[in-house]
Amino acid sequence: MNGNVNRIGAIALIIVITVGAAAAYLRHLDSPTGSSPKQVRVSDGMSTRAIGVQLEIMGIIHSARWFEFSARLRGVASRLEAGNYTLDGSQSTRRILENLLDAPLELVRVTIPEGLTRQQTAALLATADIADSARFVYVTRQEELIRDLGIAAATLEGYLFPETYLFPADVTEEQIARHMVGHFFEVFTDQDFDSLAGIGLSMHEVVTLASIVELEAVAAEERPLIAAIFLRRLGFNRRLESCATVEFALGKHKKHLTNDDLKVKSPYNTYQHRGLPPGPIGNPGAASLRASLHPVADTEFLYFVARGDGTHIFNRTNAEHIVAKRAIRRQARAAAISSSAGLN
Repeated sequence: MNGNVNRIGAIALIIVITVGAAAAYLRHLDSPTGSSPKQVRVSDGMSTRAIGVQLEIMGIIHSARWFEFSARLRGVASRLEAGNYTLDGSQSTRRILENLLDAPLELVRVTIPEGLTRQQTAALLATADIADSARFVYVTRQEELIRDLGIAAATLEGYLFPETYLFPADVTEEQIARHMVGHFFEVFTDQDFDSLAGIGLSMHEVVTLASIVELEAVAAEERPLIAAIFLRRLGFNRRLESCATVEFALGKHKKHLTNDDLKVKSPYNTYQHRGLPPGPIGNPGAASLRASLHPVADTEFLYFVARGDGTHIFNRTNAEHIVAKRAIRRQARAAAISSSAGLN
């Protein structure tokens, strides 16, 4: 009899301890993480689980599963709307879920194309009326911000990732810069960092190379080959001779560069200086970054010249390169004469 009572008591104690432990664990899952407020973008079609995973990765909640369970338990999983939200890790998961049920912040959509410089990006943001262009340029060269973002460079040129963004109307220039750089590091993955050793470049050098590839390559399929040619020239200690770097040095785009243009005094002029320029000449997209990290494995080409239709003629020797350039000039002159004759 006493044995049975003791067993029942032990079982009851185990149940109490188990229930208590479970309750404590659930309280932990719902408790604040303590992270600072962050801007969170919920995209169209995101599931409750996907939203929870994003919040967990950002350190705003402890558990994506608990977030999803809470939403389903309350019957609000289908009511989470796309938009931008400011969410605070000092609040419980339950409170964060309530914040997501509120109307999202009013957003301004702005598309930043690949290859733009900081100044061009600033002008687009100003046109969208969400940033002062001079202030944005100033912010993106602030040493403290650059260091805080983990970038070893003098400016954020190259790291302002081109994408379509949704920003609240009251966003600051620093918040915009942080968000764009944050997106860069979402695209530039741990696997990409592992690939750096294979091409013998640092991350900053790869971004610099990718910015040149972005502006030299028009046809997507040519990017890995153009990256390989530049890497081969670097390996032979040859000048890159990229027209895009000269335009960056000049501070403007020109349809045709003159001999005087090619002599512009600037460390970014790769007709005058060997090696990569000091930093990126624009902000490359994902395709150019991938091409620079994974160039064509084996090529004998050292030269390329634009046909004028977005593609290039690739050559092994300077003699072949000169012949190709002359042929393209003849075709251009013939086309101009034909066009002129058609107008008469």
